[in-house]
Amino acid sequence: MRRRPLLRTAALAVLLLAGVEAGAAPPPTPQPEPDVVRVFSLRHRKAEEAFLVVRPLLTARGSVIVQPAQNTLTVRDAGRVVERAAEAISRFDIPPRGYAISVSLFRATSDPSPRGSPTPVAEHIRGVGARLRKLFSFTDYTPLDEVVIQGLEGEPVSWNLGGSYRVDFLLESGGGSEVVRLRNFVLSRVRRDEKGKETAHDVARTSINLRMKEPFVLGVGREEGGSAALFLVLSAAPVGAGPGIGGLR
Repeated sequence: MRRRPLLRTAALAVLLLAGVEAGAAPPPTPQPEPDVVRVFSLRHRKAEEAFLVVRPLLTARGSVIVQPAQNTLTVRDAGRVVERAAEAISRFDIPPRGYAISVSLFRATSDPSPRGSPTPVAEHIRGVGARLRKLFSFTDYTPLDEVVIQGLEGEPVSWNLGGSYRVDFLLESGGGSEVVRLRNFVLSRVRRDEKGKETAHDVARTSINLRMKEPFVLGVGREEGGSAALFLVLSAAPVGAGPGIGGLR
């Protein structure tokens, strides 16, 4: 019986403490940022291509609608996200860039050259001769053709090499100013019959990312009917768009 007042006092203290906590103001619930809708009209690039740039930037509630006929994008999301999309579109929607693509075709063998000494490939493209000899067992590299092809992003390129070969590819942005992509790059061997009709079969087919002014070596296998192999050496450099876009020898 004597312990009951103590129990009542303890119970009252608990109730008072609970009342203080219950009366405390709850933390404010953050309000969701209102949606913003913005329409972007592209001048230089296709809206379908810009969609691939914008979509990964949006939140789960965001959306983007493409209107190909008007070449526009309608972006809906939180204001800060739409601003981020606007910056990305601004960087993407620029005039197509021009590039000079250097293409050199070599025949590689392990036999001495007719002049009695290996062909000095390094005189044609600095550093490539040493790289080829380090990677492969061939000792002689004879240049079959060299050409500089100028083109714009988004344009297909086609050029004959050495009288018997042809290169075809599509110039694309490589995702930065220092990289250009040669999409669907094809080296074909071309034959002509007595009537001058051309037939071609693929020797190599791939896609290549070229860093500016850095040579890229592509081995394309053995020549048909022989032990010699073919090598392509490619490099890229930026050029301004304008008259004269095309192949330069």
